[in-house]
This record gives sequence, structure tokens and C-alpha cells, in this order.
Amino acid sequence: MLRAEKLQKRAARDGFDWPDTQGPADKLAEEMAELAEAAEPDKAEEAGDLLFAAVNLVRAHGISPEQALRDANDK
Repeated sequence: MLRAEKLQKRAARDGFDWPDTQGPADKLAEEMAELAEAAEPDKAEEAGDLLFAAVNLVRAHGISPEQALRDANDK
């Protein structure tokens, strides 16, 4: 999770980021559909893409993905 966030922040500094939260939300929905439709050998890769997209959406909302997951685990 931390690595995904770091890569996304680096990409954002170089101008590769969504202008709002709708882009990351749409990407997350796309990745959910791809995972649901993936053949068994491709599921792990699609799951990784889904998690990467989730980190990006949470980050777009100004929330630390790592801390949010830690808090959820503590519940």
C-alpha cells in the first residue's frame, strides 16, 4: 500500500494525476469489473490493479490509504 501511494505521488508531481475524485472512482469501478470478468490465471494481476486503483481514489480524497486501512483493521 505504501509503495502504491509513493508511486502515485511521484506520478502526480510529474503531472500524471486526475483533476478530481471522479476519475479515480471510475477507474476503480473499471478495475472491479475487470476482476469479476478475469479468467483464473489473470485474477491476481487484476486484483493488484484493483488495489492500486483503490489507493489512488483514497489518496484523491486527501486520506492516507495506509492509515485508513490501519483504522479499519482496528475496528
